[in-house]
Amino acid sequence: MIRYNLRCERGHTFESWFQSSASYDSQVKRKLVTCAVCGSAQVEKAIMAPRLGGSKKKGPRRIAAAPAFTIDPPEGGSA
Repeated sequence: MIRYNLRCERGHTFESWFQSSASYDSQVKRKLVTCAVCGSAQVEKAIMAPRLGGSKKKGPRRIAAAPAFTIDPPEGGSA
């Protein structure tokens, strides 16, 4: 499945899911894709940011340990 952000000739934006890029092209050509707001069949793909997946490596995360430190007792007192 592929999701497209779409825009009609009047500037309305909406999104829709398609089986494939070819399926989208076929449906637009047959005017089966219409604006969800006004019903216009003059629809085109809108600019959209790519969806980036994470790395396939699913091992444990390494967390850097905080630096160790000690607290000295106050001067003149006993510990």
